[in-house]
Amino acid sequence: MHKSIIVGLLLYWFSEFQYSNSSESIVLSNLDTQCLRCICHAATECDLARTCIQGYCGPFKISHIYWIDAGKVILPGDDIERPTAYEDCMLSFNCSMQIVTNYMSKFGRDCNGDGVTDCRDYMMVHFNGGGHCELDLNRKETGREVLRKYHMCDPNPKYITQ
Repeated sequence: MHKSIIVGLLLYWFSEFQYSNSSESIVLSNLDTQCLRCICHAATECDLARTCIQGYCGPFKISHIYWIDAGKVILPGDDIERPTAYEDCMLSFNCSMQIVTNYMSKFGRDCNGDGVTDCRDYMMVHFNGGGHCELDLNRKETGREVLRKYHMCDPNPKYITQ
């Protein structure tokens, strides 16, 4: 009887650990489904068939380092040691959203200095990286294209200088 209790506790702990690696346990102010869709639209026009191209995978164009920083989220029942676990998660919209949410919980902040952490800030974190979100996206053509696509989707457009 004592042995079964220990096994049960270990299984419970393991399931809670797996759950904590997902975004289901994370709620961030102003990071809602619409915001995630806009970030996805800005990345690839939310191309759900997008594979890995030049190290960036899936509809959100997530790099391997971003995935690691987000806690190595994988598909339910997958093995994190499996060589393509990262790529398979990237191809799943829900799994990719979990990665972005985890990343924002770690790096999300007010990037444009307006006193509010909102979708524009999360978009800047996503495309500039967690440590450099304040950088002006207009500095490069790729950043200007991201801004153009983001503004097409943003339900509350404001001029983004950064």
